[in-house]
Amino acid sequence: MLRAPLGVVTGGPGTGKTTTTRRALDELDARGETYLLAAPTGKAARRMEEATGRESQTIHRLLKWGLGIGPSKFFYGEDEPLEADVVIVDEASMIDTKLADPLFAAVQHPTRLILVGDAAQLPSVGAGMVFGDLIRSTRVEVARLTTLHRAAAESWVCSQAPRVLRGEVPDLRGRADFRWHEAEVRDHAVDAVVELAAGDLGGLGVAPEDAQVLVPQNVGPAGADLINRRLQARLNPMRAGLKAWTVGKGEGARELRVGDRVIQTRNDYPRGVMNGEIGVVARADDELVVRFEELVTYDRGGATALRLAYALTVHKYQGSEVPWAVVLCHSTHTQMLTRRLFYTAITRAKRGVVLVGDRAGIERAVKNQSDGKRNTGLIERLDELWSENEGDEEERADDHAA
Repeated sequence: MLRAPLGVVTGGPGTGKTTTTRRALDELDARGETYLLAAPTGKAARRMEEATGRESQTIHRLLKWGLGIGPSKFFYGEDEPLEADVVIVDEASMIDTKLADPLFAAVQHPTRLILVGDAAQLPSVGAGMVFGDLIRSTRVEVARLTTLHRAAAESWVCSQAPRVLRGEVPDLRGRADFRWHEAEVRDHAVDAVVELAAGDLGGLGVAPEDAQVLVPQNVGPAGADLINRRLQARLNPMRAGLKAWTVGKGEGARELRVGDRVIQTRNDYPRGVMNGEIGVVARADDELVVRFEELVTYDRGGATALRLAYALTVHKYQGSEVPWAVVLCHSTHTQMLTRRLFYTAITRAKRGVVLVGDRAGIERAVKNQSDGKRNTGLIERLDELWSENEGDEEERADDHAA
């Protein structure tokens, strides 16, 4: 893979993607080759940095977004390629066509590109299916990690995620790292999620800050918006002396209180905080201050990008990890329940999963593959490009023979 001009490493949880990446970097260090590490989101970039012990950054920062001239605003691109022997991008399944375009333009021969990710996860929120298309094209080098290593085999997530991908209902028997709370009635399922997340996950001794509620959608009577308001009322109720800001207008207005868990929902380069980063409100007076890795100050306009993060959609949390995931999977979510979404939700957990819902919802999720196809045209365009290159090579060979 280290020799490939463009290569892909893909595998599920417990198959060794992180270990493989570290080993590759050790090999590059031994060779004296230079490399750059990146990921689509700030949280994924920090996780890559923690896992490898090397500096990582978002793709936008890597390409210096905002410093370029032209529609894309990226400094690095076709006319200003990146300077490194190898570029390695983690969580590459999240890369959409709009971001892949400047990234691929900035990686030019002799620089090599390695994309690492889990092809079974949800595709990018934006247009395209770049990671999956590259794998299916057979035009790039692909390393598939399929062996579940011994330590991972003891994990409910690592042992059951392959079953989900095969369309099978996972083992719902309780164990040290898994609990199943069945609730046929939708409102009872929501009540259970709130009680579990506001406590210690039903006797597991897990602090609320070590758990993340994940749901299929934002709106509706079992959506993240409603659960966020209920968890805010339980974990951080309004009381005398507590400072708060009202952000947004009309139906979208929300109150952010000191102590609330919040998420940044768009890249904010002047403030240095990226889409998907989660923090805690530290101050709410003349300015709103949020503690991420560092304190970030917001005015009224900038604060509209903040939302409560006690509960998040699976799409929003893709690329992140949490010690414990509280996953709501109920048949009321109908078409939002898909195999990829369910797989992505449970694989966000590093230690364990608390699953809440009904069996009909789980069965619907593991059987529904409706989100697995997008009409992108990328594979056909790659085939055309390879055919053109092969024709050029034949012409050069004929000229050389003549």
